[in-house]
Amino acid sequence: MHKVDIKRFSGKADLIDAATAHLSAVLREALAARGRASAMLSGGSSPQPIYEALAQETLAWNGVGISLVDERWVPSGAEGSNADFIQQCFAGTAAAHSFFVPLYNRDVSPEAGLAAAEQALALIAQPFDLCVLGMVLDGHTASCFPYSQGLIAALDAGNPATLAAIDASGCEVAGAHTDRITLTYSAVAASRNIVLILPSAEKLAVFKAAAKKDVLEAPVKALYALGDRLTVYALENSQ
Repeated sequence: MHKVDIKRFSGKADLIDAATAHLSAVLREALAARGRASAMLSGGSSPQPIYEALAQETLAWNGVGISLVDERWVPSGAEGSNADFIQQCFAGTAAAHSFFVPLYNRDVSPEAGLAAAEQALALIAQPFDLCVLGMVLDGHTASCFPYSQGLIAALDAGNPATLAAIDASGCEVAGAHTDRITLTYSAVAASRNIVLILPSAEKLAVFKAAAKKDVLEAPVKALYALGDRLTVYALENSQ
């Protein structure tokens, strides 16, 4: 098992500050080196304060392309839209001038819309400069839910696709939104900088326990293969 870089914090404010500085530095360096930058962002409450802080950073935001690590197959304006969430985090800031590419399109399902989503995502510079992941207590990351339909293809390191369709039927934490689209593991692994946010001691414990489980039971285990290419920002207590 490869050793990952886990940065532990005793307070949430320190974690937010450190993660924000890391994300900002990645984007700033990409802009300086290539004149553009790309970031794939996860939804959820865990990274929200980091995104809100990042949006205050002075960057050439019009050179930054942003899309999603995963998305519920719902249109903008519907409950659960990660696209809406990210844009709300950036609203009213210079970050709102970034180039945003949603994953949802008008096709009837993620499977039907996969090719169009891949085509849209090609507008963002790849390999991605930054990929920000989260994890839920069932051990899923992105929309790679335990034992979900499409999971094997999504986690296949040899899969050349950037995106995969997931049917999370039967996965309790997926709620009513079981049709999902997600980055493949290969697309995550190809990213220049990969960050996992674990803002509670409980989540850190789940991540550590996943190392000894089957990857289909705890899909976040797949990230261990990234070794020190993965930076984990983890809270050691429940503050």
